[in-house]
Amino acid sequence: MTARLGNDRGITAHDLVMDIGGGPRHASDEAPLPARVRWTRPIYLGLAWIFVGCIAAQVFFAGMAIFVDSVYWQWHTTFIHAFEFLPLLLLAFAFAARLPVAMRWLTFSLVALIFAQYATANIGGMAGAFHPLSALVISWIAVSLANRAWHLIRAGNAPARLTA
Repeated sequence: MTARLGNDRGITAHDLVMDIGGGPRHASDEAPLPARVRWTRPIYLGLAWIFVGCIAAQVFFAGMAIFVDSVYWQWHTTFIHAFEFLPLLLLAFAFAARLPVAMRWLTFSLVALIFAQYATANIGGMAGAFHPLSALVISWIAVSLANRAWHLIRAGNAPARLTA
């Protein structure tokens, strides 16, 4: 939800940036972003939502293996190979799209958490109990990144510091 600013002029918090030398300025006062940035941000958004869908499918396959038939564990363990490198691709696009630093760090955390998934799945015991918890965190971060990317694009591809 966006806070309304500027009485009834329709200015929102997403429309304002802080000027180092003074108060807030309107985002349209900024220089336009390079074309590379403008076209890589929608690609990042699309990849982020594809990643969210892949995580949902992974959870579905795990649920099928637990509640329907253990044959579905094979689906769960092989489907990851279809998208395990997607967070690395997202990270590359995060830099190409000049996304805010917070989004870059969150994207990097997806890379680290995917590797942690392998560790927790293969260690077993108490560490294995963190496997579904890590999946929950991955899905939360992925949805958060996709939403942030959507808001950044919707704000007119404003400079990265606008939503950092």
